[in-house]
Amino acid sequence: MAEATNPMDANAANAMHAASAPPRAQATPVATTRPGLVTFAGVMMFILGGFQLTWAIVEFSNAAWLAGTVYGTFNGYLWLWAILDLLLAGVSFYAGYDILRGGTFGYVYGALVAGLSAIRWFFYLPAAPVVGIVVIALDILIIYGLVANSDYFRESPSA
Repeated sequence: MAEATNPMDANAANAMHAASAPPRAQATPVATTRPGLVTFAGVMMFILGGFQLTWAIVEFSNAAWLAGTVYGTFNGYLWLWAILDLLLAGVSFYAGYDILRGGTFGYVYGALVAGLSAIRWFFYLPAAPVVGIVVIALDILIIYGLVANSDYFRESPSA
């Protein structure tokens, strides 16, 4: 005849065994959703691309108001600057897309552009302190969003 066992004793034995077992190493959680500041950085790259595209269109059209500014028409080579701005717009649009999908190019380009922008605006602080502080704060948010969530960019993006 089989011996009768108390189910409470079996649960107690399992609990005692689990308590005496060494703790298992827990895997670090993998980011499954895009962090908010990464999305912010990607959107800011799209805005930068939009500004560059607008400026390239103005340069291509050789606007009359541009000729009357202090800068002049760049000795008739304004179309070369328009091509450069058009290329920068394209790269910025791609970097925004790459940031949103978790690519390395967008991560590096975004941090580099935000860092150079912050340094540039430090020179404008005496002339436009409020605008300079706001732009530097936005650049710091972009850099923080990218660097603090670098694990999002380490995953292989599914294209």
